[in-house]
Amino acid sequence: GDIDLSNGAFVGMVTCIAAVHLDSDPAVAVLLLALAVGAYVLLGLLIHARELPSIIVSLGASFIWLGAAIIVLPAPGGSVPAWLKAAMAAKPPLVPLPILIALAAAAVGQYLLMHTAFGVVLRGAGSNPRAVRRAAWSIPMVRVTIYGAAALLLVLSGLMLSGIITSGDPNVAPSYTLLGVGAVILGGGSFRGGEVSPVGTVLGALTLSLAGSFLSFLDIPPTWQIGAQGVILFLVLAGRVLLDRGSRA
Repeated sequence: GDIDLSNGAFVGMVTCIAAVHLDSDPAVAVLLLALAVGAYVLLGLLIHARELPSIIVSLGASFIWLGAAIIVLPAPGGSVPAWLKAAMAAKPPLVPLPILIALAAAAVGQYLLMHTAFGVVLRGAGSNPRAVRRAAWSIPMVRVTIYGAAALLLVLSGLMLSGIITSGDPNVAPSYTLLGVGAVILGGGSFRGGEVSPVGTVLGALTLSLAGSFLSFLDIPPTWQIGAQGVILFLVLAGRVLLDRGSRA
């Protein structure tokens, strides 16, 4: 049930670390990325321990990630290793690389969350944490797992993005905040937690991404595109609310 408003800034920080250190000093890059993952996990524990609203805490954390990114790389630039550029420029036969990554993400997420015992615990912690606690599972440990997995996925996302743009930029991924929340809701998830569809989430992310490409094709200025994507998300959510009310009636 947590909402993260800092994922775009976190991804931008990862691209800066990759552009400055991954090629020249990979040990430093790995250390900095590990510290970033640890800080992200501590953020989840703070939210749990103090019962703070995740949307507010993550909004504050976004300024921390942005500040750290600017310290590492004050202006867009740097370079990433040749192997990372080659990996993201690969052209598999028949199916484009982004589609393969999306299919792999959907398949792994669907299996882990829907077909494993721990996936049931993770979903239960979002919908009914009291029942999970009564079943002798540690809610803080579940929180660590969720935030740790999210941080690792954000690191992977940042590395792939830096391989695509071949450099680093603190402000390269502000739209990821909308994508991160919107894709889950668009794919059938719930703000209340416990209701999620990994396959639907991937489809939601692809839909929002393709909507951005479609808006670019229509020559809509980039400054308006995020707002237009927000309108699309709003219309979809409004449609879901009407359908839910109709089904209950």
